[in-house]
Amino acid sequence: MSSSMASEIETQRPSHRGGFEKAAIVVAKLLVTGACFWYISRQIDLRQVSSAILLLDFRWAALAIFVIMLEIPLVGLRWYNIADALAARDQRMTRTAMTAATAVGLFFAQVLPNVAGEGMRAWLLVRLGSNWRTAVTSVVIDRAVGVGVLIVLGFVVLLLPSGLTALGGYRDVVLIVYGALILTGALGLLLAPKIVSPLARWRYSRWFATLAADVHRVLLGSKGPVVLSIGCLIEALTIVVVWSLGRALGLVLPLPDAMVLFVVMIGVVAVPISIGGWGLRELAVVSLLGTHGVAPEKALLFSVCFGLALAVGFLPGALVWLLFPFPSARRSVARVE
Repeated sequence: MSSSMASEIETQRPSHRGGFEKAAIVVAKLLVTGACFWYISRQIDLRQVSSAILLLDFRWAALAIFVIMLEIPLVGLRWYNIADALAARDQRMTRTAMTAATAVGLFFAQVLPNVAGEGMRAWLLVRLGSNWRTAVTSVVIDRAVGVGVLIVLGFVVLLLPSGLTALGGYRDVVLIVYGALILTGALGLLLAPKIVSPLARWRYSRWFATLAADVHRVLLGSKGPVVLSIGCLIEALTIVVVWSLGRALGLVLPLPDAMVLFVVMIGVVAVPISIGGWGLRELAVVSLLGTHGVAPEKALLFSVCFGLALAVGFLPGALVWLLFPFPSARRSVARVE
């Protein structure tokens, strides 16, 4: 066997192995989603679910979808300010263009794994004139801000006087975990300038050192208050979505209860062990509401309606993908090079 053929085989093996691992991860997530729905199906009566659908107030559901659509430009504006703080904006990276890229990314995140949606955003930013490192960094920071605000808000919400905050007896454990994450994040943010130099000495930690410096620049710079304020507003609108869907199903949720449900549903979706959080979210909602006298059929329908509202609310991203005049990939890559 020639050396060139051997080297070609060696280069093909990792790609095949990587493809197999990705397929295995997708299959595992499908199994988790299917197992969750199978477990829930043993506790519900499908006829009662059908009856609950007929009683759905679509006016409140329409309000929830409208509020979700309002989140698209807000996520785009947050991302725009992050890119601006990184001094990474090209002339073509306008608010409109980045909002369009955000809409496309959010749409793909509903039909594919979340990482695909974030990858789409980074790719579109490259097409708008950014380089790959900055594009990925801005998306990672934007995602981290969303998760960080959710954790802080979740910690505060679980301190509120609500019957749902007991979380089936796991409230104290969740508070400890969230508190530890908040403390770790705050210390990491404050100590970032001191840990950058040691991390930059090693090849495999160099990207993390650069990321830590960029996060420090974004969150503690002039754009930090704007980025965090927009993040809080986005989460507040999602709480409105939860409250509206509760009204649509006849669940008159007090604001603290709606906030707890928001923390549970969004927090579960952030755990990457199922397809888009489906199944795992329904299991969590049915268990949580079931301890407070809500029928499992209504709780299941509530969670499914939340997922469907997100899918419909982010559907405009498909039209943006088809109609918005993003620069061609070839021309953008040539410009970056």
